[in-house]
Amino acid sequence: MRHDTPEYTLIAAALTGNSWLPGPEWDWDRAVAIAAREEVLPTLHGRLSCPAEVSDFFEAIHGLNAERNRQLLSEVEALGLLLNLAGIEPVLLKGSAYLVTGVYSDPADRLLHDIDFLVSPSQSVQAFEIIRSSGYDPDVRNPAALVQHHHPPLTQAHRVPVEVHHRLGFGARSRILTTSEIVNSSTPFRLGRAVVRIPSAEHLMTHLVVHSQMQDSYQRIWPSLRAMLDLVLLERRFGVDWKAIRSRFRRHGKTTLLNLHLLQIEKTMGTRPYFPVSGGRIRWWYRRALWRERRLRYIDPIYTISRIAEPRIRLLRRLLMHPIGRKYVLSTPFHPKFYQRLLHNLIRG
Repeated sequence: MRHDTPEYTLIAAALTGNSWLPGPEWDWDRAVAIAAREEVLPTLHGRLSCPAEVSDFFEAIHGLNAERNRQLLSEVEALGLLLNLAGIEPVLLKGSAYLVTGVYSDPADRLLHDIDFLVSPSQSVQAFEIIRSSGYDPDVRNPAALVQHHHPPLTQAHRVPVEVHHRLGFGARSRILTTSEIVNSSTPFRLGRAVVRIPSAEHLMTHLVVHSQMQDSYQRIWPSLRAMLDLVLLERRFGVDWKAIRSRFRRHGKTTLLNLHLLQIEKTMGTRPYFPVSGGRIRWWYRRALWRERRLRYIDPIYTISRIAEPRIRLLRRLLMHPIGRKYVLSTPFHPKFYQRLLHNLIRG
């Protein structure tokens, strides 16, 4: 689905309060489909001038998400209390941190997939086992879950999935912002009976950019509107120190990546520049071309190698070092659906 359609532009404008009136022949089915893909269905509640049935739909989604987020925060409190009893104060990451710190004035506006805790590596196994013992089951259907930057996702019926992170990623992701930096600079936050910790504003922003631009090869060029809105609202809420953030990315040779991401948000969301951007303009226009035609990336050897091949090679190495992962890797080529999944991943990659 293209990212340069009038419907996409309308939704992006509505999210930042710059909405314009669509015409009478507007394709609302397409607009709703785009909002779902961009993970902003509940966020559009009350922000668009649209037919009654569309408005009612947004209101219903908003109401359901309000209830889900209340449940999520209740689970964060309950799990946080369990960890506190063992002397562990988990650090909240991403959406959970945004909710409790008021980044979103209405918590029902933010759609969350799971609860992300960051715990120091020395305590992460214990934290994982405490949550698992409380009634959650580890999801290890894919052995790759055993060698990620977090322990296998923990699930329970009628509960929000939980991930216990011991780092933000591998390679440059873990070097740009280390676990010890986040934990040591985080501040305690009382959530009901539990004490959790919140990363500093600089670390929240850095993690958001790193996650959007380095976690997923697909998101690097096509970050969701939800992720872009996160950055806009995070900056409004805390007024982060961009000089410190730029210095951090510069030290690790990722200045252009930061610049490209902020340019994309500026052009998409209509925000003011956070600082003068120099360099990366050619890559910016190439990224814009990819918005219109994704298949162009297959003629770019840098993109193909760095964003498709290398991450899979690194994952393969980690799997081969794990007993279960090694068995999985050696048997995978004989599974009938292996090549079908490989083709799907390459096309989406």
